[in-house]
Amino acid sequence: MKSLDKYILRQCVVPLSLILLAVTTIVWMTQSLQRIEIIVEHGQGLGVFLYLSLLIIPSLLAVIIPFALFGAVVYTLYRLHSDSEIAVMFAAGVSRARLAAPLLAITALAALTTLYVNVDLMPRTYRVMKQKVANIRADFASSLLRSGEFVDAGDGFTVYVDEVRPGGQFVGLLINDYRNAEDRTTYMAQRAIIQETDAGPLLLLSNGSRQSIADYTGDVEIIRFDDWAINLSTLQDGAGELQLEMTERYLGELLNPDMSEPYDRANAKKLVAEGHSRLASPIYAFAYVLIGLYALIGGAYTRRSYFIRVAVAGTSIFALRVIGYVAQGAAGETGAYWMVYAPPMAATGAAAFLLLAPPPSRRFRGRRAAEGAV
Repeated sequence: MKSLDKYILRQCVVPLSLILLAVTTIVWMTQSLQRIEIIVEHGQGLGVFLYLSLLIIPSLLAVIIPFALFGAVVYTLYRLHSDSEIAVMFAAGVSRARLAAPLLAITALAALTTLYVNVDLMPRTYRVMKQKVANIRADFASSLLRSGEFVDAGDGFTVYVDEVRPGGQFVGLLINDYRNAEDRTTYMAQRAIIQETDAGPLLLLSNGSRQSIADYTGDVEIIRFDDWAINLSTLQDGAGELQLEMTERYLGELLNPDMSEPYDRANAKKLVAEGHSRLASPIYAFAYVLIGLYALIGGAYTRRSYFIRVAVAGTSIFALRVIGYVAQGAAGETGAYWMVYAPPMAATGAAAFLLLAPPPSRRFRGRRAAEGAV
């Protein structure tokens, strides 16, 4: 690698890292707020919240990396323009292709990173997150029992606990179990623990009483007990096998839906379109960078109007991404999966052609010179 390549790469890597870090942090903070329910509703700690929030980052990187790369390339070239370094390079005979080569090299690395995130890292982390959330919601102790609160678990089951201790131990319980309308029961117990069994979780009460209304007399019947078990399996959420959404599937599972599953049969075309979209997403990195390169060093050389060029380029890449989403939706409805690749490939080809084509004035002078020679 020549000194010029190293110099341009150094100028690009620093802003790319800063833009990637700043944008990812901002978007991550907004997305992580969706997991705040884990703390509020299920009594989880800050560590669980941060762990689940970090699992969101790979899905953000797949979208942010191409945009961050575009911003870094535009910033780098604008800075070189401002310092008249590009003018010196052109005067020394450096071509546009030579100037773009190191930036396209880092684009190739970013595209490979995006591809890896899309086909492996994102579905893997999403699966871990979904399983963790399902386990939390299915955990009766974490989702239901909280110190000093009356909690309605639904289906006619209400629990009050004086104190929740580590290890699934509870002190001072009052339970109204009206799940069976013909056998409404109230329990009071000094202590209790949760125990998992083959029949589901059991709430084991110690040193308490059971109060119910007798069937025939209507009198309150009180039974004192040393130990009593209440089956909580009907109160569990998320029982059964988890349904994998599109973002949680690996590439092979998207391109080859399991037609024996109802969800896959109903969404087969959309699943395949999502798979092709993941393969096409790295192409957007090249499209964005080539559009940025053309905006700053394409066409006739000038020191002015770069703000307008950058604004048009930024609008173009956002419009391109919207068109890509529309094309993916159309492919998911019609099965024409080539539509997923068409927008980024067309933009990449058009931007590369415009970038490498000589300026109109140079072509005109070349044609005039040829005519004069004849």
